[in-house]
Amino acid sequence: MDRVQIKEVIKPADQGFSRPFLCRGADDDFYYVKGRNTTPDSMYKEWICAHLATALALPIPEFRIVELDPELVEALPPDLAPIDSGPAFGSRKVPRALWLEPASVNQVPAALQRRVVAFDWWIRNTDRTVYNPNLLFDQESLVVFDHNNAFDTDFDPENFLANHIFKDEARNLFSDYIEREFFQECFERPLPIFDEAFDTAPPEWKWYDTDATVPGNFAPRPCKEALETCLNRSFWNMP
Repeated sequence: MDRVQIKEVIKPADQGFSRPFLCRGADDDFYYVKGRNTTPDSMYKEWICAHLATALALPIPEFRIVELDPELVEALPPDLAPIDSGPAFGSRKVPRALWLEPASVNQVPAALQRRVVAFDWWIRNTDRTVYNPNLLFDQESLVVFDHNNAFDTDFDPENFLANHIFKDEARNLFSDYIEREFFQECFERPLPIFDEAFDTAPPEWKWYDTDATVPGNFAPRPCKEALETCLNRSFWNMP
């Protein structure tokens, strides 16, 4: 997958706690970009989870590695400069899609809600709540994004089920043995994608700084071990 050169950094995103930057690429498409304004850990998680979500046919935006030239960054005003130079994670902007509001949840098909819940449970993502859904909706389709907080080492199953924006369908999922078994089998197949995605991530992400002097904070082993819990009978167990 070729990198897309960024030719314009436009503004910080209007929504989202991680505050990606809206940028224009050399292909004239718009991307929401997470660069060194986040962390190497965040970029790795976005890249890996985007590959896993694609393998499971979840509706995520098209994603790419984008490149920010040092000369471009040097010319940015102070409010945009934190994006910094080098390779970053970019999600193509989805036209017309709006932030999913709680009042619109019932417009999302129940089966799709359960798929999102199951995926978030698998990757241990508690960052999809009523007040921060990290979902877009355009009256016809759902867009799932923002996985920089996946593989939560303090993952609390009860908190997950109580606060997920699709918590009503989460209860239905957890009471349906057949559907739980179906998703668990689905998760087994793309497990090798974790290593493939990690190996194809930019080597620059191994470092906090562009001079490669401070090692980054992404730990692949516990993340992969979290995914491999789908191989266990206890995968859906609550404490």
